[in-house]
Amino acid sequence: LQYDILRNGGTERPNSSVLESEDRPGTYLCAGCQTPLFESTQKFHSGTGWPSFAESIGTHVEIANHNNPLQMTLLGAELRCQTCGGHLGDVFADGKLFFGTPAFQTGKRYCIDGAALLFRPKEQEQEGGAHNADNDTVLVRGDMPPPTKPNGDLPDWLKPPTIKAV
Repeated sequence: LQYDILRNGGTERPNSSVLESEDRPGTYLCAGCQTPLFESTQKFHSGTGWPSFAESIGTHVEIANHNNPLQMTLLGAELRCQTCGGHLGDVFADGKLFFGTPAFQTGKRYCIDGAALLFRPKEQEQEGGAHNADNDTVLVRGDMPPPTKPNGDLPDWLKPPTIKAV
């Protein structure tokens, strides 16, 4: 899946990445080359099922095809890592729809495939990185599925109502 997304421009199913619900401070990196792409301060929950960001770090993310503003709002424009050319997702010019989020300020929503990302928590950055037995920095892989909920995989709005006995 990760190869298909990064090298063939594929996509993942919504809500299939553990990074969609990641809320810790840290940095999101390209899974292909580990270039820093997004800060967690720019992440927000758009309700689309993919990690969403309002702004990238510097010029590390590039728009692969320059669409007109109407196309960018409705269809999005493809995003690629500037370092390795890996497909990341799409950017939409609908950020103003997400009031109270960083996207409202930028007017953009970077909709990124979780499998195209790695996450480095801030506590690892400050401590020089947590390491595993092989002395490698531990990163959260975006191609991992989210943990299952105790009440099954149904979203809250699909669960049957609780009826209290009187």
